Amino acid sequence: MKEIYLDNAATTRVAPQVAQKMLDTLVNNYGNPSSLHRLGIRAEQAIKEVRQLIADNLCCQSQEIYFTSGGTEGNNMIIQGVVENKKRNRMRIITSAIEHPSVLDVFTFYQNHQIEVIVLGVDTQGHIDQDQLKAAINEDTILVSIIGVNNELGTIQDLPAIGKIIKTVNPKCVFHVDFVQGFMKIPINVQTCLLDALTLSGHKIFGPKGVGAVYIKKGTDIKPLIRGGGQESNLRSGTENVPGIIGLGEAIRLRKDAFGDEFEAIRILRTAFINEVAAKIDGIKINGDPNGSPYVLNLSFNRVRGEVLLHSLESKGIFVSTGSACSSHKKEKQYVLKAIGLAEEYKEGTIRISFSQEITKDDVETAVEAIAQAVNSLRLLVKPRKNR
Repeated sequence: MKEIYLDNAATTRVAPQVAQKMLDTLVNNYGNPSSLHRLGIRAEQAIKEVRQLIADNLCCQSQEIYFTSGGTEGNNMIIQGVVENKKRNRMRIITSAIEHPSVLDVFTFYQNHQIEVIVLGVDTQGHIDQDQLKAAINEDTILVSIIGVNNELGTIQDLPAIGKIIKTVNPKCVFHVDFVQGFMKIPINVQTCLLDALTLSGHKIFGPKGVGAVYIKKGTDIKPLIRGGGQESNLRSGTENVPGIIGLGEAIRLRKDAFGDEFEAIRILRTAFINEVAAKIDGIKINGDPNGSPYVLNLSFNRVRGEVLLHSLESKGIFVSTGSACSSHKKEKQYVLKAIGLAEEYKEGTIRISFSQEITKDDVETAVEAIAQAVNSLRLLVKPRKNR
């Protein structure tokens, strides 16, 4: 049975070239980057090359890139780092209702510690209300954190417009973007977007898990969460994950020359998927912005439970998800669907399809056929509601 992996927003399979590069690093480039001998210097130079590679793709300086263990640490590092550095009597921080848990949970923590938290609503496609944002920013606002590409819906926020609003009303406010689902899939210029900070991760682009990076604009004051050896310019102490960083760099190089053409190819696959599903199944809703990231497709079926559908497809070698992998075990996992106002009858029957360069047209046809069979079979098991 051929496996069809459609959960790439949760993680991607490590590319063979990336794995080979990491193995070579583990065996041959094993020096500690902080060591002064040539093995340490060689490891340090390899890290510098990846730092510059990331900077080139974000349109910033290499000194503004800091390595982390991934998206969750990066988001915490920036949000907590800004708040702890600015600690004062009156502080306001702003985010949206559809952020990743690694952002929302930090905001909730601070809300419980007497810091004013504003959570912006979104429309039915997942776009934030820019007028609400403008009204929410005041002189006490120290941070706005907005997800660039939503991990469940694929909705892309208008970052240049958001950045302009923030900096016009309060130039001192830090603008942070979680760009884990957008990096090396959607071009971004941190200067055009007026960003002060950005988070990215390696395992969404065929790189390894456990490595990521943040962009922090020069002059942005952030208090370090981890202290010790002073690595990463004193912002993130601890010996660098050299094999992981090298793997991240290789993943970026592999995508650098291809992701422009890939974007359109994935969009064609996504459109074909939607058309075929709609032709075979009734009672279906497509959630999010149709012009959002083509890599993510959020589907809801009435009279079906998404979790049961997931396992039915898994038995056929087709792997999807019911939402963010980081909130799939929580009771509040449907908060994104609630935020966009999805009707109750569709919430339980929601799955997320996330595409990659490895998915073919034949895979799409096979997956759609399996989904149609599973949905129609599961609906036969649901007793129709009696009219009252």
